[in-house]
Amino acid sequence: MKCLILCGGRGMIDPSSKNRIPKALLKVGNRPLVWHVMKLFSSYGFTDFVLALGQGSEEIKQYFMNSFELLHDIEVNISDNNVRSMNKIPEENWTVKLIDTGNSASTGARISRCERYLKHEPFFITYSDILADVDILSLLKHHHKNGKMLTVTGVYPPSRFGTFYIRGGELAYNAKAKIEMYQSRINGGFMVANDNIFSKLSPISECNLETEIFETLITEKQISLFEHDGFWQNVDTERDAEFLQSSYEINKRPWLGIN
Repeated sequence: MKCLILCGGRGMIDPSSKNRIPKALLKVGNRPLVWHVMKLFSSYGFTDFVLALGQGSEEIKQYFMNSFELLHDIEVNISDNNVRSMNKIPEENWTVKLIDTGNSASTGARISRCERYLKHEPFFITYSDILADVDILSLLKHHHKNGKMLTVTGVYPPSRFGTFYIRGGELAYNAKAKIEMYQSRINGGFMVANDNIFSKLSPISECNLETEIFETLITEKQISLFEHDGFWQNVDTERDAEFLQSSYEINKRPWLGIN
């Protein structure tokens, strides 16, 4: 079963270098965000990836062509310049297809342009800039049980500010609460789709998954929600990146099963 990772967008400023880079390559620890996303799926046995690339596609391709080689310990025979790998790395069993889907295409168009690599079975859809401790097998089980065209993980977004509550007529406050508005949730970015979703998609650049396609599937009762209440963090700002980095540095990495 394949996992499609959307790697479009304009990127963001890297807090360490102050250069604009694809968000997929923003470092958390010594690995880029997209590696952490892939590591979550591979921990559940899903190692076949399709990356839908936008701006910065050349940099992402360079990472996968070069950086994974550097993860090996190597032995160099100076006399004949022969290089031999001395160890295996878990990523060796990953298959990664890197597909240029255009600099300005919306998410629905990016998925549609990868159709040839995703047909004939259900597949995961996610983003390169969201880390979470979603139980991938439970998500997949929920998808099969409900029999809808698309399953979306729903989360409560973490609040940047302290949140006031009124409970039992008494005012309460939580400095680190998640926003809960009438039990509604936002798209948490971890999805499962049946391949018939391509009948709803278009390669036209304006086709947007989160607006056009979600609304169509809601109307047709072909979308289900998988509720996730655990760790979830997207990266939209430098502050988000710094939060993940500081969490990583104190060995608190729930998206990798380390709490």
